[in-house]
Amino acid sequence: MQFATGAMSSLLPKLGELLVEEYKLKKSVKKGIEELKAELESMQAALVKVSSVPLDQLDPQVKIWANEVRELSYAVEDSLDSFVTRVEGVEPTKPKIKHLLKAARNEFTKFKARHEIATDVKDIESQVRKIKERYDRYKIDDVVANLATTPVDPRLPALYKKLSDLVGIDEPINELIKILSEGIHMPDKNPKIVSVVGFGGLGKTTLAKALYDKLSKTYQCQAFVPVGQNPNTQKVLRDILLELDTGLSRATETMVEWQLINQLQKILAGKRYFIVIDDIWDTQTWDVIKCAFVDSHPESRLIITTRIVDVATKAGGIYHMQPLSDDYSKILFYTRTSGSEGPAEVTTKILKKCGGVPLAITTIASLLVGKHSEDWSKVYDAIGFGHADNGDVHNTRKILSFSYYDLSSNLKTCLLYLSVFPEDCLIDKISLIWRWVAEGFIPYREGMESFELGEIYFNTLVNKSMIRWIDPEDNDGRGGCRVHDMVLDLIRTISNEVNFVTVHDMEHHDTRPGGKSTNKVHRLAVHGKSGEHNYSIAMEHVRSFNVVECSANSIPLLLSFKVLHVLVIEDCVFSEGSCLEHLGKLLQLRYLGLVKTAVKIPEGIGHDLKFLEILDVRGGLISELPPSVGELMNLRCLWADNGTVMKGEIGKLTCLEELQLYSVEKCPNFFTEVRKLTKLRVLNIYFAEMEESAGKSLMESLCNLHNIHSLTVSTVLADDDSVVVNHSLEDMAPCTKLYRLVLPSIVIPRVPSWINQLSVPLLSRLLLHVDAVEVRDVQTIGRLPSLLELALWSKEENNISYTFGSNEFHKLRGLWTKKIEIAVGEGALPMLESLLYSASAERKDAASLVPWRRNSCPLLNYVSCYLDCTNSSYREVKEAKQALRQALLYNAVYPDIRKENYDEEAGKFIDNLEWILRGLDRPEDVGRSAAHQEERTRRMIRSLERRLRDAAEPRVGRYGQQEIRGLVAKFKSWLHDHAGTDQDEARKSDATDSEDDEDYYYDDATDQAEVLLLRRCYRPPIVRPPMCF
Repeated sequence: MQFATGAMSSLLPKLGELLVEEYKLKKSVKKGIEELKAELESMQAALVKVSSVPLDQLDPQVKIWANEVRELSYAVEDSLDSFVTRVEGVEPTKPKIKHLLKAARNEFTKFKARHEIATDVKDIESQVRKIKERYDRYKIDDVVANLATTPVDPRLPALYKKLSDLVGIDEPINELIKILSEGIHMPDKNPKIVSVVGFGGLGKTTLAKALYDKLSKTYQCQAFVPVGQNPNTQKVLRDILLELDTGLSRATETMVEWQLINQLQKILAGKRYFIVIDDIWDTQTWDVIKCAFVDSHPESRLIITTRIVDVATKAGGIYHMQPLSDDYSKILFYTRTSGSEGPAEVTTKILKKCGGVPLAITTIASLLVGKHSEDWSKVYDAIGFGHADNGDVHNTRKILSFSYYDLSSNLKTCLLYLSVFPEDCLIDKISLIWRWVAEGFIPYREGMESFELGEIYFNTLVNKSMIRWIDPEDNDGRGGCRVHDMVLDLIRTISNEVNFVTVHDMEHHDTRPGGKSTNKVHRLAVHGKSGEHNYSIAMEHVRSFNVVECSANSIPLLLSFKVLHVLVIEDCVFSEGSCLEHLGKLLQLRYLGLVKTAVKIPEGIGHDLKFLEILDVRGGLISELPPSVGELMNLRCLWADNGTVMKGEIGKLTCLEELQLYSVEKCPNFFTEVRKLTKLRVLNIYFAEMEESAGKSLMESLCNLHNIHSLTVSTVLADDDSVVVNHSLEDMAPCTKLYRLVLPSIVIPRVPSWINQLSVPLLSRLLLHVDAVEVRDVQTIGRLPSLLELALWSKEENNISYTFGSNEFHKLRGLWTKKIEIAVGEGALPMLESLLYSASAERKDAASLVPWRRNSCPLLNYVSCYLDCTNSSYREVKEAKQALRQALLYNAVYPDIRKENYDEEAGKFIDNLEWILRGLDRPEDVGRSAAHQEERTRRMIRSLERRLRDAAEPRVGRYGQQEIRGLVAKFKSWLHDHAGTDQDEARKSDATDSEDDEDYYYDDATDQAEVLLLRRCYRPPIVRPPMCF
């Protein structure tokens, strides 16, 4: 809630904590704190009320008062944090030297801190009294009631645009017509519904109106009714009635909701109607409106538009509105600029910034009308989408602001925080939520962890179309989001106005605090490729510093920060061996992110940063975490990538909720210490080597972690060696919120019995490697209601067979099996998109090689097959591979065939021999005489027969012996038919031939190149599940 209330949301709980006996404050000081807390709570309520009013509708005096209260809250929280740091942070965790002297010094520090907080409380009380007087004078309570007259809705012109003026509208109209005519079958007496969903400015109303104009006249009844952000459902129902029958105007004035619904049902009974309900904002409004359309003619059509995904989901028939293509964006742009053209490079940048959103394109185009081409760059470089005194820009922000002011105060704060990220940045979901937590944006809620509440906030912003969700497969296995440039412009404008975030962009422009009462900066973001720290901003009040893609010169001295809570240095360049000097002086630091940045972490970080909660060193450019990191006992989250080694023990980090580490075998006593981290929700660990005893210790430790939501244990080695442990994980007793279990490198005896729909109903990703898979295991897994991806590998050589039925695995999108022969029944696996399975090369017909049919898996688009070549000859393998490839292509699936238990070198060798045999009858094709060919063939026969006598010859392999014997017979037959020579010549003693085995038929430079090619070692690729695992 910090946008609305400054630091109030985190300050008030801290004031309450000061009243406990632990801090030993005088009674008079406690009384002062209690009175101060009460006054600030009253001010917080007033600020929340102010935040619900658009900034352009606030009285200037109210703005000044609100800014003063916010600044006061920051000052009070800084004072409290300083006090707590001196009282709680004086006990060192480093080895105690001169213990008695230090203890005495610590007691003096605490006494001094208590005296200073008493003085600070008196000063703050004086400031609060003055601000309260202005509060009474400005009558803040009446701020909502005394708003300016209701402005004209800027979306209104969209209803009256000519179809001929619209660009790129034909394709979505045709798609909607197809959905309306061929879409999902609706139950009898219900209209077919389509919900057009997308964020503001995308053209939902325009599309719905164009569709309405095109189709509505073919229906008996028609209506197009806008709803809006704060609807009166009685008025909406009345508007629908009046659209259908204008003669009911007077009769409807006294009707209540149920009467209006009954009247609508009466008018629509038995009639085909086409009705558009435009701009619905909440499910409650839809629940009332839809009552009017029950028991309708089944050929009726109902279109709704909304920015809220939940509304579209509840209504059904979701149609996601897409941005314009590049070509249509360009057409619309030049149409609005009246054909004027600027530099091609600038035009491309402008259209990229607009992202295919029609509202953004027309807004920027309106700024360029009448301007010379050389001025286009200046317009692009201007802040956001131009200056607010331009009417189009004002309307654009106005339309987007409807969504913004529909958010709660806490959500407004979380959204505004996205101002710190660069344009077009892919924002990692997990790290964003932890930054919200570290900033104090997530309030305490009993029975819920702060991260879980932050996740709800994130999902709500996605649901309300304020941010765009990015799938984990597009973000290195972690979900994320992007902010459209139009939304970013809006939130940066608001952030600047209320002094929430200040952005220093070295390549484009700065945003500075907009409040007139202060020049203090509380959150600073620095973006740019180069430059030095020369911006004139005082750092002593900065509590969040975020720097992206800069050099070390762009970063101010860490000593200049006094109250820093969040420090993020991402993708920055430091000189080799650089160390973050004075990092240990940032005593109030809660979040430290050193991502994709090569810098050395000071050895004493764990002794100094006692309040640090999140440490993010992903990117692998920091070689090690010093042993003192193991002393960060308030740490809640630790992420490190491959290339970073944890040097300290982890047993003291008992507050950890998330842990990601590589090379855990180099972390002292890791496999036994991890059992102490009982608060862990997410555990991702990777190793290069692990003894069986260590694997057993790890399994025992995992059984002590009962709060795990996501667990990954894997090797980092390419050969994917697995550790066999004699531990079944039966004692793990997992949390019911477990959604991910990935153990590809640990072989356990069997599938744990707790993997069932009652114990882990949210499990969506499962990867297990077991000694033996049983049919009942697959059946139990198939009943998991949330399962999206399954990898099940059996170590046992005797494959089991399993046929998937239509009553299981209803949501499964990815299936990867090994040592399990599968078949897919009619109607089974309806959502499957990716499949990896095993098949035997002994099966040469397509029906047995391909386990599914197209009508069973309509969404399948990728298939990979492990072709088991055990006891199969080279020719059998070749025939099976050819049959499998043809079958996969026939089913319109791209084939990926991987051979197992197969000597690839022997296969290449036999292919080459057959090629030579085919060319023996055409010596002129290779420029050789017949006599040369005869001698060459004799030598080849002798060499091949020697190889056949050696069953262990790796370049032939046991699977190629049959083929090579056949080839020898063919060569001898060729000599008999073409040369007429004595057949005994081919069986001369090995001693009579001085040629080396390596030159058995190659006698010039070309042949030597061929043998080098054949000698090249071939290793089949390792198949891993997709990135989401």
